[in-house]
Amino acid sequence: MHAPQRHTVAIGGLASLVALGTMAAAIAVPAAPQQDAGPERSAQLAGQIDPAKPRNVILIIGDGMDDSVITAARNYEYGAGGRFPALDALPFTGAMTTYGLQAGAGPDYPIAYVSDSAPTASAWSTGRKTIDGRISQGPSAASTTPGVDYETVLEKHHAAGKRVGNISTAEITDATPAAAGAHISQRGCQGPADTARSCAGEAKPAGRGSIAEQLVDNRIDVLMGGGRSRFQQATTAGPTALAYAQSRHGYRLVSDAAELDAVTSLSDGPVLGLFANGNLTPRYRPLVATAAGAGGPDTTCTPADRGTQPDLSTMMEKSIALLDNPDGFFLQAESAMIDKQEHASDICGAIGDLAELDETVAVALDYQRTHPDTLVVVTGDHAHSTQIVAGNPDDGVQRATVRTADGDPMTVAYSTNAVGSDHTGAQIRVAASGPQAANVTGVIDQTDLFHTLLGRAPSTLPGSGTPGPGTPGPGAPAPARPSASVLAGASALSTKALARRGLRVVVAAAGATTVRVRLVQRGRTLASRATRAAGGTLTLRTRKATRGPVRVVVTATGRGGVATASDTVRVSRR
Repeated sequence: MHAPQRHTVAIGGLASLVALGTMAAAIAVPAAPQQDAGPERSAQLAGQIDPAKPRNVILIIGDGMDDSVITAARNYEYGAGGRFPALDALPFTGAMTTYGLQAGAGPDYPIAYVSDSAPTASAWSTGRKTIDGRISQGPSAASTTPGVDYETVLEKHHAAGKRVGNISTAEITDATPAAAGAHISQRGCQGPADTARSCAGEAKPAGRGSIAEQLVDNRIDVLMGGGRSRFQQATTAGPTALAYAQSRHGYRLVSDAAELDAVTSLSDGPVLGLFANGNLTPRYRPLVATAAGAGGPDTTCTPADRGTQPDLSTMMEKSIALLDNPDGFFLQAESAMIDKQEHASDICGAIGDLAELDETVAVALDYQRTHPDTLVVVTGDHAHSTQIVAGNPDDGVQRATVRTADGDPMTVAYSTNAVGSDHTGAQIRVAASGPQAANVTGVIDQTDLFHTLLGRAPSTLPGSGTPGPGTPGPGAPAPARPSASVLAGASALSTKALARRGLRVVVAAAGATTVRVRLVQRGRTLASRATRAAGGTLTLRTRKATRGPVRVVVTATGRGGVATASDTVRVSRR
């Protein structure tokens, strides 16, 4: 069961941690007193504006991720006053419109105020609007009539000599990952057999072929997700799409987390990870809303059995390691089950994939700290229908209630359909960190994001002599050095427990702007998460630990320098 979490706002030093005593299964910390307003942040934000063109670009998509489902997931995982350590820490945040077009005679196509993932993903991938179901092709008179192929940002980066990656918790041939590296009139034409049935005029040899064939024809260096069944379909030439990928393009197939872990470089060819026949398994088991109301004030989300599948943060960590090179890379990652579980009115499934997205963002930001020429962008593709409601019997068509980290009930409703739920047309969050990240602020459109992902011509910042957050003014005292302390919730545990339940950790920090906690064994980082600048309580999980000591290391970085602290846990095989 998901234990209620309590996150302190500030704990000063190790003495305060010791005062907490031995950690119980659930840690309860009294409500913090009202705090002061903190420092004025203009100089800090100004210091993070970097007009340089990024060398590396990491785009992280939460499919169906709007502010409502972010809030619901945050309430559940961290409480109403909590924050996602990575997602909510991105310095530049804006809003993004997601409308598309309808099929028609053109050239002025009617507006589609509510779009699916195909045209929305195509919008940031190509910088152009299109119609529902369309993958990086222009609009046309009918959904069955192909449009003009539009070159994508992934293809442009690849043509410029950068390595490229495309990972998802959905089928890798699904709409969002497909839009990065394929061009087809209907999103359902994922495998060769699908294409022969529904997009026959675009099948090989006359056309580009199915989405599966196009993704490998683009020689995407790292391609991972679900969708094994699409690659098992036979091509028009006879062999399966998987056999085609291996024989024609030298792809190496990995089928589970252990095989992925064993891949250490791209020197032996590109990597194709197919970890499920369909979509990957969400973190939490379903809690499906009903007209009568599902769950209750004591209901919590329970972990699902994900077998040997890697999670998105693991795929992100491996992808970055493989793609990293002096010429730079472009990587798109999708946390897809937010949307798919919202379609099923499954609040726990959506919450779990959003929490996983936050951990994935943390991995990207961890890389960015040592590679500051990396742009990290996090957004959704469209809004959805999760609503946080008061919990009255008439509050929505379908309802579900869970107990949040505050220990209080939260009710969500889905009202677009009698059963299941659908997209909505609201603007969504877009946030970023790194070079040219400031371009996401204000209200932008998805087509504008294309230009930021591609890299804009650098501008010149005004007032270059103005002191920034790292440059004290004349006579100003030097910033204080950060302090940090950490306490593990157990002195010993098994590899199985570390993988399933994880290790609870309490962190305290002061004078820091970023705080990161890592599990380290024999010099290797097994898991990594960011927490708030003052610290907090979090859980670290990993399947990578072996028998022996594992260090819990906290690193606090601030204007006055860097501070580290550690604790040690002994891991057994059972």
